[in-house]
Amino acid sequence: MKKQKICILILSCLVLTACGKEKAEESTKPNNELKASVHTSIEDVTYDQVIKEADLIAEVKIGAINNIVEGGNNIVAKTKFEGSLEKVYAGNKKNNEAIYVLQEGKDGMEIEDYPLFQPGETYILMLMDSGDGKTFWIKGQVNGTYFVDGDTTLKFGNSEPGLPDSKNNLNSALIEKLENFNNKVQVLDTIDFREQLDKDLKRK
Repeated sequence: MKKQKICILILSCLVLTACGKEKAEESTKPNNELKASVHTSIEDVTYDQVIKEADLIAEVKIGAINNIVEGGNNIVAKTKFEGSLEKVYAGNKKNNEAIYVLQEGKDGMEIEDYPLFQPGETYILMLMDSGDGKTFWIKGQVNGTYFVDGDTTLKFGNSEPGLPDSKNNLNSALIEKLENFNNKVQVLDTIDFREQLDKDLKRK
């Protein structure tokens, strides 16, 4: 009888220890993926300034992520995307040429109010050559980024009163993009903006 009581006591201790370990393991498992929004100083450039200073202005179709560039002189990580030039407005490149685009931030650590590019998206970008003739960074970061979605283009960063406002109804994807970034986006008419960009570049 005494032996039986000792066995029951040992079994009870083992069960309690196992339960405690399971609870401890559960509490150390991450419940949610951690995301951060990075605050960084944005180069404060105007539309007029950037079209005068950019090495390349083009409509770029974003491809796959090629690399994450961090460390060294990079205070903020950059995501390196493959890109295809759909239309070159200014610069020493040709339509359909392949380039790389460096965007500030990386997955899980995006720049505030600046969504990370997604493969398949198209942007009009104001670009600076990094030195190899193939890899470009965005002049003004947020201020040099224009997301093209059919008849509507979203300009991130500072609003420019001289650019043509959109006359089109927004689709659900654009409305969601606006909501995600607290409507800190200027909504432009794509055709009018392309025409104005062409005219302004001829005058520069």
